[in-house]
Amino acid sequence: MPAIRHATAADAAAFTQVFLDCWRVSYSQIMPEALIERMTPERALSLWQDALGAGDDTYLAVEDADGGVAGFIGFRLAGPHTGYVSSLYVSPYAQGGGYGRTLLASAEQGLRDLGARDATLWVFEQNAPSRAFYEKAGWRLDGTRETLAEWGEPQVGMAREL
Repeated sequence: MPAIRHATAADAAAFTQVFLDCWRVSYSQIMPEALIERMTPERALSLWQDALGAGDDTYLAVEDADGGVAGFIGFRLAGPHTGYVSSLYVSPYAQGGGYGRTLLASAEQGLRDLGARDATLWVFEQNAPSRAFYEKAGWRLDGTRETLAEWGEPQVGMAREL
């Protein structure tokens, strides 16, 4: 089973690399080119430094056999009994190794431990592979949809009972 650990601000560079690999390799096959091009290394590093430094979410990292970060997940309580998965990224070079399933299961348990009875997340509407991954793990479309100005692409909400 892959090793899971709590992430710290020191993981910003590793998170940035996984994130950019996902955008450049995985997203480039399904998302508009303009979206991919807007995510510069500087913007990505700033995003993850801010996220890890804010302390709003709990972040977990999963390590590969060499001790490098293969993926990560962020989660928090969004209400008294509702959890929220804010991010889940697994390097495209590590996908298929169970890292995503392990991260998601760990976050779901973490949310249950915080008192959540259900959870939500957002995924790009065009991201069929990720939607299928979540559906296989018991998540379902919840009928919500939004387009954030930051991304300019529609996202759909997914939810599940914990």
